[in-house]
Amino acid sequence: MDELKVLSNKLKAILAKYDTRWFLGNLSFLITCIDGKANDQLGKLSSPMRQLYYLGGLLMSSANNNGIKIQYSDEEWQEMIDLLNKIELEYYKNFFPKTEETITEEWKNHREIAMHSFLSYFNQGPLNYEEQSINWIIDLFSKMDDTIEKNYGIKTTDLISFYNAIDSLFQSNFNATITHNYRDNWEQYSNYPLFVADEAPQEIKDLFDENRKYTLLSVADFGMNLRFKKEDLTDESLTIEKINKILSLLSTKRKEQDFLFYTQTKPLNPLIEFPIIDLEDGLFQVFEIKQILHSIQYHLEKLCNNQCQDKFVKQKGSLLETNIIELFKQLFGEKDLRIYQSYYVVDRCEQDILLIWGKYAFIIEAKAYNIKEPFRDPEKAFVRIKNDFDSCIGYAYEQTRRVEKYFIDGKNIDIKDKNGNIIDTIDTTKIDCDFSIIVNQKSFGPIQTNLELLLHKEKDDDVLPWAVKFDDLEVFIKTLIAQKKKPTLFVDFLLIRELLHGHIICDDELQICGGFLSKKITKRVAEDESKMIYTIPDLANLFDEQYKRGMGFKNERNIEYKKSGNTLFW
Repeated sequence: MDELKVLSNKLKAILAKYDTRWFLGNLSFLITCIDGKANDQLGKLSSPMRQLYYLGGLLMSSANNNGIKIQYSDEEWQEMIDLLNKIELEYYKNFFPKTEETITEEWKNHREIAMHSFLSYFNQGPLNYEEQSINWIIDLFSKMDDTIEKNYGIKTTDLISFYNAIDSLFQSNFNATITHNYRDNWEQYSNYPLFVADEAPQEIKDLFDENRKYTLLSVADFGMNLRFKKEDLTDESLTIEKINKILSLLSTKRKEQDFLFYTQTKPLNPLIEFPIIDLEDGLFQVFEIKQILHSIQYHLEKLCNNQCQDKFVKQKGSLLETNIIELFKQLFGEKDLRIYQSYYVVDRCEQDILLIWGKYAFIIEAKAYNIKEPFRDPEKAFVRIKNDFDSCIGYAYEQTRRVEKYFIDGKNIDIKDKNGNIIDTIDTTKIDCDFSIIVNQKSFGPIQTNLELLLHKEKDDDVLPWAVKFDDLEVFIKTLIAQKKKPTLFVDFLLIRELLHGHIICDDELQICGGFLSKKITKRVAEDESKMIYTIPDLANLFDEQYKRGMGFKNERNIEYKKSGNTLFW
């Protein structure tokens, strides 16, 4: 811990020397290059997204009185990379054995689970598409607007309008680098011209003609296109008064504060909680546009949990169930689907969803559970991880198992309402396959993709369920529909997915789904328990490709441009 503190303080001292707007703009650009566009700067980072956020968080929590340095040399950047990797190694060391410790199978099992979960939690940011965040925020928090407006003076739609205005402005700025259709007074959004005359090579200065100034300046000062003034966002519904209230919620200034550690949550990395930087000269700068949505959700969820928790938890669970049912209606067709929701097979034991499609049954439990951050201490981390897992996935498995036993034993299922009245009876002998699916709002990472690690089976030959985050389920099913796949392909996937538990290492379920669709994870691969399967991020790339053509989300953005085939993605 002492070495970790020394390394973190050293890195923070280095970052304190840099100009806020330039350095954060450069980091924002590097975030867009994580998929391989800047290997010279990012190739040696183990978790580029979180490590770039960490650099930005350290800079934002350092004093704003000496930060004037513009640009870093290759050697200076390498020093930052070396410190980041040494810091990462210090976290790994927490899971190494102490000299006096006895290494047992239990010790190794606890360390494996704790280390994978710890690194997955802190290294992997939210993975979803912006429409998924927007739709969830609107559908959930609009029902909480009385509480939100009372505390913040704005409604959910105001926050989304604010995001849309910024997104539209930044897209226009990006387009201007190609079309030369510049925004008014664009020079006011950068202070780079103040020093370019003294420091730029002559051949660069010669390129600064009227048609190229904006483009070249936006390359020299990447943060320029991420800056805005309040009046840039106003319209009839989004007034300056509302913008001020929103910025008081989502923005922060660079200032000395206690944020130091990569995995720190109190205080949280300021750029995660406040993704908009107040530059204190009438300009604001966004660190990463999509983080605005995550920050909105973070603040609204925190407020609703504090002020109207019972109502909020009930609404969140109800929305998740509704979304799941709507998704399966789209896949299987509403006419061919028998749906049972909030039903009972045993008195006083409510079940979430049961779907019957032809000769297939899908037993589904929905969990809008908030996962706690793991401790750095491996034993404490393991206890917290297991408690969370048992309360969410473990409990959901007990619920699905309660129904599944009827199918295993070939017994009729009396579907009852909350008063014990029988509303339908299912002849299980007419069902060829039943599948248990646990859908949670947030992912548990590797202990969810490989349930053998923590889920207790009654019998060795019991089949484990599929546990999946809703956003991943939605992307997978939307892709099946968009690519006009037969619904039975989903059944084929579930049959293969059951075989993977016990010999797969994966943080992101969409890598498994992508591996299945690309035929890199086949039944033959899944059946070979002698070989451990390690998934890679590239397996999920086909979903990004589908998104560029149109995924089919509700209120999907730029859908007409996507269908035209002329959309430019950066």
